[in-house]
Amino acid sequence: MPDSIRTFVGAKVPCDRVIDKLLDALGGMGRAVRPVAADGMHVTLKFLGDVRAESVVEIEQALRTAVSSVSAFETELKGLGAFPHPGRPSVVWIGATSGDEFVRLAGAVEEALSPLGFPRESRPFHPHVTVARVKARPPKELGVLLEQNAETVYGARVVSGVTLYRSELSRRGPRYSVLGEFALSGG
Repeated sequence: MPDSIRTFVGAKVPCDRVIDKLLDALGGMGRAVRPVAADGMHVTLKFLGDVRAESVVEIEQALRTAVSSVSAFETELKGLGAFPHPGRPSVVWIGATSGDEFVRLAGAVEEALSPLGFPRESRPFHPHVTVARVKARPPKELGVLLEQNAETVYGARVVSGVTLYRSELSRRGPRYSVLGEFALSGG
């Protein structure tokens, strides 16, 4: 393992045929729009950045302890949107609603990792699943797709654990690999 690795904590979100069709539509919009890999879909709970390889065990231990007291929950994937805004998107996402469960889970992760030197996030947590990145001026079809699917329901998923991911950046986009998986209570 290299001296440092780029990492983040996320909750896996299984893909289905409805989201596969969305990814296909996004992939057909030319080079400006790059859909994510279906097997890497997740809600990011905490971006850690570059960490020393030897600190991964300590991070895993903190996550295992933190999430063991959080109950598994259901989330509804609803609404297609974009950051920073639909008129000038850099990320296309599906919203993830769950009442306060995602906020509690993200809070447990923050609480566990703060003593290890990871600063707390100052912005409010808004759970979402990134489905595409926009690298240039998008085609008009993207704006139409966003508008038509602003309220679309993509179905419910059970969140039963968190994953510590390694993220390797490349010209084709990020590639994720699993460093550790940690079950929620009842998950």
